[in-house]
Amino acid sequence: MKTNIIFGRQPVFEALKSGIPVKEVILQIGAHGDAIDEIINVCKRKQIRVRTMDARYFSDMIGGKNNHQGAMVLLDQKEFQYVEMDVIFDRAVAAGEKPLVAILDEITDPHNLGAIIRSAECAGFHGIVIPKHRSAEVNATVVKTSAGATAYIPVVQVTNLTQALEELQERGVWIYGTSLDGDRDYDAIDARDAVGIVIGSEGKGMRKMVAEHCDFLIRIPMSGQIQSLNASVAAGIVFFDVMRQRRKGK
Repeated sequence: MKTNIIFGRQPVFEALKSGIPVKEVILQIGAHGDAIDEIINVCKRKQIRVRTMDARYFSDMIGGKNNHQGAMVLLDQKEFQYVEMDVIFDRAVAAGEKPLVAILDEITDPHNLGAIIRSAECAGFHGIVIPKHRSAEVNATVVKTSAGATAYIPVVQVTNLTQALEELQERGVWIYGTSLDGDRDYDAIDARDAVGIVIGSEGKGMRKMVAEHCDFLIRIPMSGQIQSLNASVAAGIVFFDVMRQRRKGK
């Protein structure tokens, strides 16, 4: 599957709204509904070319197992555009807020990555940091799973995650790592500060060297027999508690 394709009705609509460079929109013959009408109206307003193609074309472009919902957009770029760390800090300054950063340690499942990006954007985070190796990249599946959130939140891709943590700390960001071995609950985060939250991989959690670079290790208390959560679920719990704190002015 090409990385310059966004598919799914909501992700396509969000991509069009965000203003990222678009080459054309392709709709499946017979696709209809309010979401399709909204996509067509945006394309007319922005003078973006719209083509209709059959189901086989969609299957050839993005694979038969992907739920494209009869809509895709071809971006006017070869691959997802990662940014530098400064962009995250610039966004925080522009919003008059202290930085909120999500740091993802070896999240290899693109669906989890997309879901985490979606939660981070909805919770008002200023950016995402992911490692270049042993991690899912932002591709069409990630964009689809994020419901188009990748168009609104910058993603930094780094070759060395621990060095990225050190850079964030040098710039005043307190790093909280999520861990079953955390010595405090997640609501102990002081959201008044500049905050970075590390989410570990689906199976193993944070790597030891990443955990050692965190200022604090936090846990999500659980009462059931299964003492672990999906990475994207854990991220959502912590992210939205930080948002709650900031809204209440803790």
